[in-house]
Amino acid sequence: MNTATTIDDALLDVRKAYRFLADYQQRVLELLGFIRKELSADHYHQVPRNRIPRNLEGIDTSNNVGQRFLPFNDISVLWLRNTGQEDPVHFHQKDDLLIDIWVRSDTGNGTDNEPAQSAEQSRSELRIYFFQCVVPLEKSYNWYSQVWAKTNYPPLCEVAVCDDNPGYRAYGETLCLSTLTDATSTRTALTELRQRASIKLGQTI
Repeated sequence: MNTATTIDDALLDVRKAYRFLADYQQRVLELLGFIRKELSADHYHQVPRNRIPRNLEGIDTSNNVGQRFLPFNDISVLWLRNTGQEDPVHFHQKDDLLIDIWVRSDTGNGTDNEPAQSAEQSRSELRIYFFQCVVPLEKSYNWYSQVWAKTNYPPLCEVAVCDDNPGYRAYGETLCLSTLTDATSTRTALTELRQRASIKLGQTI
């Protein structure tokens, strides 16, 4: 075996993989921008689920640090849709929405209580959750820390009252990334999802 050639080939694969990932992430970010405009929502927050190490000390002994340096592999992008109040983050109106787009580039990576699977068994998908204000509170109430962070995701396609917040409800569905190939297919899939969510939540999504 020519070890030098094998290493050179492997490193070439790594360089190609980085460029491929950069292209993939660019396309997904453009897709998210398209969906956000379709939903008439405003960017609010993003939540990387992989905790990137703050420094390199001691990480060489970790068996999952390579995964932790892939923050885009599991990220939630949070958007708000509201009636135009001055501070929509803290003061909510009835039917205001927090929209969570969870990019699941690899559902089989063993995170979030889901069993690890091979790449072939896994899926690439967007999970879209709507957090709806049903009964607004008079006091300041933060969407991220007091609604999203305190609510477990409900089963897909089911409406559930938010865990610690009876004035809020949540509903979610999954869109397969392989079906969102262009503006037409994405708009069609999103329109159908919005119609189902509108019925479930009793408002126009």
